[in-house]
Amino acid sequence: MTRLLPIRGEEPPADTVVIIRAGVMSLDTLRRTASDSFDDFGAYLVSVEAVLGGCSIADTCRTSPRIGQRYGRVRLSSAGRLRSAGLPLLATFASPHFDVVLPDLSDTTLQRLTTCFDEPIDNPGREQAGVTS
Repeated sequence: MTRLLPIRGEEPPADTVVIIRAGVMSLDTLRRTASDSFDDFGAYLVSVEAVLGGCSIADTCRTSPRIGQRYGRVRLSSAGRLRSAGLPLLATFASPHFDVVLPDLSDTTLQRLTTCFDEPIDNPGREQAGVTS
């Protein structure tokens, strides 16, 4: 059953805003995530976090209930890179959460999404060996 997607009434972030996606972004995982979103909300969406309001990448990762300690790796992009690839950002749920809107789940579309992001890095907000980096 499709539910209403909670959309915040705000503009998409500026082109220079860093966008974080948790995990390594395999095509299978992205396809499953976006398909689940379609089942829930009627749109192909991939969840991301924006680095907003003077926060650092590490702070955003650490405080995100979607990233936090759950993911050892993250990938970084920018709002401008996603927009340039024809992939809009939609302000959903609580800030700083956004969703990347996909037109379909083809390999071409999913590869277009992954190429917008840098290679995976260690999650800078994750506690490692008792120390938060």
